[in-house]
Amino acid sequence: MKNFWIRITAFLVTIVVLGGTIELAIHHYDPTRVIYRRLKAPDKYLYEEIDPALTRQKPGRMIDQDVIAAPNAVRAELVTMIWGPTGVPNTDTPINVKVRVDGQLGVLPQGTIVTRLDFNLGLGLTSNPYLLESPDGNNRLIVYHHGFGAPIKTASHFLAALIDSGFDVVAVNALGHGGTLAFVDSNQAGILPHARHKQKSNIFHEMSDFDRPLRYHLRPIYGAIDYARRKKSYRSVDVAGFSMGAFFATLLAALDPTIERSYPIAGVLPNYLRRGQEIMPDGPPSYPPLMDIANHLELFVLGASGEDRRQLQVFNRYDRCCFNGIRSNIYKAAIQNAVHQSSAKGRFDVLLDETHADHRISQFATNAIVKDLTHNR
Repeated sequence: MKNFWIRITAFLVTIVVLGGTIELAIHHYDPTRVIYRRLKAPDKYLYEEIDPALTRQKPGRMIDQDVIAAPNAVRAELVTMIWGPTGVPNTDTPINVKVRVDGQLGVLPQGTIVTRLDFNLGLGLTSNPYLLESPDGNNRLIVYHHGFGAPIKTASHFLAALIDSGFDVVAVNALGHGGTLAFVDSNQAGILPHARHKQKSNIFHEMSDFDRPLRYHLRPIYGAIDYARRKKSYRSVDVAGFSMGAFFATLLAALDPTIERSYPIAGVLPNYLRRGQEIMPDGPPSYPPLMDIANHLELFVLGASGEDRRQLQVFNRYDRCCFNGIRSNIYKAAIQNAVHQSSAKGRFDVLLDETHADHRISQFATNAIVKDLTHNR
């Protein structure tokens, strides 16, 4: 009887260990997670192939010649649409500046100077971007927009890699994150009349409620860049963004030709290629006044065109969340052709990260971006 219970115990322990191993392999070990996601995919178009229905529209025909021949005129239209006739304000200064080590950012390299900038954007909206100064500064600045969802400290490895490479970083949370709000009272100036009967309006998901809503998303970015430039004379400014932040990285690069290199990561596709939760019918990527001037393909061209300019889009091919698969291959050649027509010195490319199955910036992507940032600079 004693041997029987020993065998039963050993069997149960084996089952528990085996179950734990399977759980670890499926949910925590990148190579097996990739295999699991591929096997679990509902159809071959999620990760492996391009749906033929998506190729019926020719991306080259969706790029207006003005974007190629007169990009500055298109940028001027975008600036007026976003900011109004006065253009980008140069008076946005933080209401509070705190030099501090902030647990919101995770672990950063020793010697990093962390400065939090608090901006009052009006309507009850605030933003608190960070300026992270590298102890081994190379006199270059990069903006990182984290998008929304997970806290910004989940990208601390990416921030640390940039800082270790000598970059100062402006790190920006999306509105509604990092202790800020996305909802505002609807009954106030700045909210359009048709929405003032509501209690609250959301700056991300109800853009049509707001008068010129994109300016609220962009003001803390521009304000933080201006603050950094007043402290140092940087020889270049670049931008990266993750998830929803990828859209804002794309938009910033399209608006400002002084942004040299841009890295939208796991979060930007033309609206006609989006599916599921990628679609934001009343969010920033779909904002009609923006799309009327420049669609996503045209924003890509604007962000990559010009001397010493480059855009490298990074997609997690097996992303469990969104912006996965190989859909970027549909427009890659068309954007490269348009950028070449606009400026032979501009460059556009796409990188597929096949090393994991999560919605994150991997070590592979981090290494590729840092290498690209430092190449010939």
